[in-house]
Amino acid sequence: MKRLSILLSLLVMMMVLTSCATNVTVRHLVPGDVDLSGFRSLAVASTSAYKFPTSRPLSPWISGLQETDFTLSSGYEASLGAQIADLATKTMLQSVGETEYFSILPPAITDAYVTLGSIGEDMRSMLQSKGVQALLVSDITYVDMDESIVGRDIRTYVTEGAKNYEKVTSREYFLVQQATLSLTYSVIDLAQNHVLVSRSFTGKQEREIKIGTRIYLFDTAAPGAYRDERRYASGHAPSFAPLFEQILDEFSSTIATQLAPSYQLSRLPLLANKPKLKEAEAAYKLARQGSYAPAQILFHELWEQERHLPSGYNAALLLEALGTIDEAVDLMSIVYHSTASQQAHDALLRMQEAQSGQKKAERQISGEVTRDGQGVTMTQYMVME
Repeated sequence: MKRLSILLSLLVMMMVLTSCATNVTVRHLVPGDVDLSGFRSLAVASTSAYKFPTSRPLSPWISGLQETDFTLSSGYEASLGAQIADLATKTMLQSVGETEYFSILPPAITDAYVTLGSIGEDMRSMLQSKGVQALLVSDITYVDMDESIVGRDIRTYVTEGAKNYEKVTSREYFLVQQATLSLTYSVIDLAQNHVLVSRSFTGKQEREIKIGTRIYLFDTAAPGAYRDERRYASGHAPSFAPLFEQILDEFSSTIATQLAPSYQLSRLPLLANKPKLKEAEAAYKLARQGSYAPAQILFHELWEQERHLPSGYNAALLLEALGTIDEAVDLMSIVYHSTASQQAHDALLRMQEAQSGQKKAERQISGEVTRDGQGVTMTQYMVME
């Protein structure tokens, strides 16, 4: 018991310390995983649909309801493969479009050129004549679905005579649907006809829907009597399409950051006022209020006057929050070399990494990065429960 009390006290103390910390929002420009600065005119083709190995991957009727008066047909639709491909096409188009980094030839036009290429025409030359530098293709490489019924007993405490005990009074039935999807995309250099980047994702989603309840009737003469009450009105299970759409939505932002520079937000704590300097309290208050510029000026003045480590550290961090990463690195470097603080050292390394990434992203935007001609292939597994 004493050990438990100590643990609880430590937990409360940690919560108090965490709640007292002042955090600032820092925004950095980060580079895309691959430099596509020389390929910003992009044709996007429709996603190739998955071909199911059998004509119907799921049974027309969902198993597990035999013990009930309920019936439910499968949520699988014959058009599901085409629906998933359409959703994936929209995801790819949205992913590259929202970056505002590429000029895009949409699938409705790109597909016509791809079709001509399939019958022997020079698709690459035709796209290049339109000013297109690269082609984005994608396909669904794997689809799996499962649907089943799960029954769960509901137990309640009942009193019978002098006895008080737990008893199964009803049983609830749930439809559980699971969907798994793999997507691969590639960006192809039309001039050299080689893959610039290829990435793969796998995701999973699940949902549960209550179908109905079996209520056991103990007040009748017939033993084992029950009444089934249906809650889900439709005789058809919901379509799997929304589950696959959720998986693809999870991919979208990652695809965007892989292909183009983007902004990344983070919350970083100011260094606590230890050793305490009373004059610094006003600067902490300004920072908590979101007044970063005046807080930074005050922290910097206190650093210059007192060589107060937290003030110097926080002045540099606020410069970073204000978007002046070069000045932030310079000041944090001075703070570290003046104090030999491990915290300042760690912050300096983080800032230098952010500074390097930002300069790389700026070069990607300006087109100054020299490509090495190497394609990149990576598989990323994203499992969303």
